[in-house]
Amino acid sequence: MLSLALLAVTLAVQPGPSQAPAPRPAARAEAYQAFLEARRLESAGDAPGAIAALEKAARLDVSPGILTELAQLYARQDRSEDAQKTAAKALSLDPDNAEAHWMLGVLGVPASVMQGDSAPARDRAAIAEAIGHLEKAAAGRPYDLNIPVVLGRLYLQVDRPDDAVKVLRTVYDGENAALEAGVLLAQALDRAGRTAEGLQVLEQVLAAEPRFFRARLQQAELFEKSRRWTQAAEAYGLAAQENPNAVELRVRQATALLSADKPEEARKVLEQVIEARPTDLQSRYLLAQTQRELGDGEGAEQTARALMTIAPADVRGPVVLSQVYADRRDHAKVIEVLTPIVEKGSISSPQSAMGVTMRLASAHMALGHQDTAIGILEKARAARPDPMMDAYLMQSLIMARRYDRAIGLGQEIRAARPGDVQVGRLLAQAYLGAKKPDEAVAILEEERKRRPEDPAVTLSLATTLADAGREPQAMALLAEAEPAFGDQVIYWFQRGAILERFHRRPEAKAAFRKALEVEPAHAPTLNYLGYMLVEDGGPMDEAVSLIEKALTEDPDNGSYLDSLGWAYFKQGRTAEARKHLERAADLSKSNSVIQDHLGDVLLALKDGNGAIAAWERALAGDGESIDAAAIKSKIARARGH
Repeated sequence: MLSLALLAVTLAVQPGPSQAPAPRPAARAEAYQAFLEARRLESAGDAPGAIAALEKAARLDVSPGILTELAQLYARQDRSEDAQKTAAKALSLDPDNAEAHWMLGVLGVPASVMQGDSAPARDRAAIAEAIGHLEKAAAGRPYDLNIPVVLGRLYLQVDRPDDAVKVLRTVYDGENAALEAGVLLAQALDRAGRTAEGLQVLEQVLAAEPRFFRARLQQAELFEKSRRWTQAAEAYGLAAQENPNAVELRVRQATALLSADKPEEARKVLEQVIEARPTDLQSRYLLAQTQRELGDGEGAEQTARALMTIAPADVRGPVVLSQVYADRRDHAKVIEVLTPIVEKGSISSPQSAMGVTMRLASAHMALGHQDTAIGILEKARAARPDPMMDAYLMQSLIMARRYDRAIGLGQEIRAARPGDVQVGRLLAQAYLGAKKPDEAVAILEEERKRRPEDPAVTLSLATTLADAGREPQAMALLAEAEPAFGDQVIYWFQRGAILERFHRRPEAKAAFRKALEVEPAHAPTLNYLGYMLVEDGGPMDEAVSLIEKALTEDPDNGSYLDSLGWAYFKQGRTAEARKHLERAADLSKSNSVIQDHLGDVLLALKDGNGAIAAWERALAGDGESIDAAAIKSKIARARGH
C-alpha cells in the first residue's frame, strides 16, 4: 500500500449534487473538537481512539473534508475496504473532491501491480478505474507530485508509455527533480521506443546520486537491451557493489563481458562468484562457456563435470560438455551425451531444445549416420514446429541426397510461409540436386522479385544459373548486381566461385583478390584462392600463406586443413602434408576429396594399406568433386592388380 501524506482538511461544507444538510453550529463545533481529538489520539499512538473520534465527527458533520480525513485514517490502519467506502461517500457529496479521488485511485489497485512491468489482464479494469480517479485528483491537486508518479506507474502497467512520459516529465523536470521519478521516466521512455533518451535521464539521476541502486540496475538493463555490452558490464558491476549479496548481478556482468568479447574479464568475475557461492549453477555453466571461448577445452570439461556432479539432474552440465566435445569434433561423445537428453525431452526452453537437437543430428551426420540424423530432426519438427528446424531438416536432406524428400518438404513449407526466403533457396538447391535446374531458377527468380535488395537472393540465383550451366545469364546477373553489392565481400567471393566454375581462372583469381581488398581476413576467400594457386602450380609460397591465414581464422576447418596438406604435398613436404590431411580426414570423415588426397599422400609414404583404406572412404563418402573410376583404378594398382 502506498503511504498517504496527511492532508489539510477543509471543514466547511463542500458544494455538490448530493450535499448533506448543513449541521447546526453546535454540532459543527462538536465535530471540530472530535476532529482535533482524533489528531491528538493518533499522534499519541491510540489509533482505535482516533478512529472513534473521527467517526463521531463524521456523524456530526457529514462533510467531504471529514470523510476524506477518516478514509485516510482507515488506510493508515490497513482498513482498505472502509477507506474506499468512506472516500466513495465523500465523492457522492462532492464529485470533484481531489482527495477522495486520490484515495480511491491508490486503494483500488492491488499492491502487487505496482511492482511489475505489465499488469495481468484480470487487473486492467481496476487499473483503468484507478487511472480515472487519479487523473481527476491531479487536476484538483496540481501541486501534489505523488499523483503523477503513481499515474506514471499505472500508465506503464497498461502499456501507455507516452502518457507515462508526459506526467513523469512534470515531476522530473521540476525545480526539485525527483530521482525516483527519473527512474520511472527512463522506464517509460524505453517502453515508448526512446531508449537513448531513457539512458540520458538515468545518467543525470546517477550523476546526482551515484549509489542509487535501482537507477544503476535499470541503466545496466537498458545498456544490455541496446547491445552496449561494455557499458552494461560496467553498470552491472557498480550495481553489484551496492548489493553484494545479489550474485545474479555478477552473473549478468559476466554475460555482458562475454557479449563484449572480453572472455578473460568474464572468467575472473565468474571465478569470484563461484568462490563466494560454489553451488551457483549458472555461473559454472557460463564459466565453462568462457573457458571454451578462451580455448581452454580441458578447463571447460572440468567445469562441466563439476556442474554435473553438483546437479546431476540439471541439463546445463551435459549440454556444455557436448559443446566441448563438438569443439574437438568428437562426434561419438556428443552423441553419447546428448541422446538421453533429447530422447527424454529434458530441456523445457524451445530454443535450447532445438539447439541441442540440431547438435545431436549434426554429430550423426558427421559420422555418416544420415538416416538417424534425419529421423531425429523429423521427430523434433513434428513435436515442436519451428522455421529454423524446417531449414535445418531441409539442409540435412540435401546433404544426404534425399532430394525428393527435400523438395516435398520445401513445397509444404512454402505453401505455409510463401515469404520464407531461406526455404526458397534450399528448395532451389534441392531441385538442382534432383537435376531440375529450370525449377530451381524459377524459384529464385520469384524470390528476387520479392527481395531485390537482398544480396543473398541475387547471388543464390547467379550461383544456381551457374550450376545449371547457364553462363551468359549468370554473368549478366553478376554484372547487373555489381553496383548494388560490389562493396560486399560475399559478392566478389561468389563471383570468383562462379568464374572458376566456368574455367575462367584468371578472372576468378582477380575476383578473389578483390574480395580480399574488401575483407582481408575473409577465410573462405583465402582458402579458395590459395587452393586455386596450388592446383595451378603456384606461386606456392603465396598459396601456403593464404591458406595459413584462413586457418588462423578457422583452425578446425577440415577443408582448409586439406588445402594446406595438399599444398605441402605439392611442395614435396609429404610428412607435414600427412599430419594436416589426417586431421582434416578425421574432422570431415564423409568428405570424398579429403579422403582421396590423404590416400595419395599415404601411398607416397609407402603406406599402401592406409592409402587403400582412405580411397575406400572416399568412394563411400559424399562423392562430391571426385572421379570414382580413377579412385577405383588407384586402389587396383595399390593392390597390385
